[in-house]
Amino acid sequence: MRIGLQERQDTPQVLTTSPESLNGMSLETLNNRDNSKSDFLVGCGYNTSNGGSLSAKHNVFVLGVDGKPLTPTTNAKARKLMKEKQATPIWNKFSKFGIRMVVETRKEVPKTILGQDWGTKFEGYSLISGNENILNVMLKLPDKKKLIKKLEERRRTRRARRWRNCGRREERFSNRSRQNFIAPSQLQIVNSRLKCMDEFFKCYPIQKVAIEDVCFNHRDKRWGKNFSTVEIGKQKIFKHIRDIVGVENLILFKGYDTQEYREKLNLTKANDKSSKNFHSHCVDSFVIANELSNATPNKNLIYVDDNYRFVRRKLHDTQYTKGNIRAKFSTGNFKGIRKGTMCKFGQIVGGTKNQAWYCDFDLQANGRKIYQKGKMLSKIGWLSHHYKSMEVMV
Repeated sequence: MRIGLQERQDTPQVLTTSPESLNGMSLETLNNRDNSKSDFLVGCGYNTSNGGSLSAKHNVFVLGVDGKPLTPTTNAKARKLMKEKQATPIWNKFSKFGIRMVVETRKEVPKTILGQDWGTKFEGYSLISGNENILNVMLKLPDKKKLIKKLEERRRTRRARRWRNCGRREERFSNRSRQNFIAPSQLQIVNSRLKCMDEFFKCYPIQKVAIEDVCFNHRDKRWGKNFSTVEIGKQKIFKHIRDIVGVENLILFKGYDTQEYREKLNLTKANDKSSKNFHSHCVDSFVIANELSNATPNKNLIYVDDNYRFVRRKLHDTQYTKGNIRAKFSTGNFKGIRKGTMCKFGQIVGGTKNQAWYCDFDLQANGRKIYQKGKMLSKIGWLSHHYKSMEVMV
């Protein structure tokens, strides 16, 4: 980039003792909490206080020389390979540590299954490799209400411009009639799912995918409007998965099947779907994946927030300001930095001149956003396009 910032890629595997700046709380404060569960923010390239290890033994993903995923390995084996200069450290967008081989190795992989439990606002993903549940991810989807509000504002602005003597885009009144059309607000959610799934496929040798197929009778029952968010774009996702793992390796389950498997394993589902724990969504994704394998549930998870969407470019504000001036509106980039990029202090959301604005989340205040400004670009330190994620340890 022209401001000389580089993305952190070769961060050493050393535990940090400084407070985690992303949520404004130190690791010591988190460890002294009264409840039995500790939350750790996973900064880009950062490790948690226990070295990032989960209860699963083989929790380090491995990429071959050609970049294809191989059998996950242990922390000890990964350290040995790096010490012998046979592998280099890498991190995925979930901020999970892995290695990339620089020498040829065997290609045999264990039976690896990805389970998915779709939802309106939150979703669960569970990965089983062999007989280990090595990773659980809880994904927070983009807020559909905010997306619709932005689209309605864009439509009003576009209609108003048609009455002014200025350059404008031609109207598109028939753009809803083309085949396989997905509304822009729904397409954002579909793409968010695909982006999360692609990160699994890049890092792990997934052979089968188990999904709870959601179906609802919208004609006879009018109270299921939230089901449309889950159902629209479903066939597009199915096609994407079949292109990767094959038609026969996509296994669909019904909702009553998931409940039956959950009761068979004596697992419960939380009533609060927004709670950051295994029993909110990942329990369902685990039980359907476990039906194709046999593993013990690993109740640790990574909470991924994909809710942030920067404000799209607008030529002018909708109203004149003092002095009969229309101020230029925000763009998706600031000083060559894509908005939403993670940095040392949080998530960059904009800035003025040489000062960057960043957004943080106070976990003790129920996800309240904290906007701060005044950080010089020269003090940002590093940039990363990882997810904003948090590791929840049980």
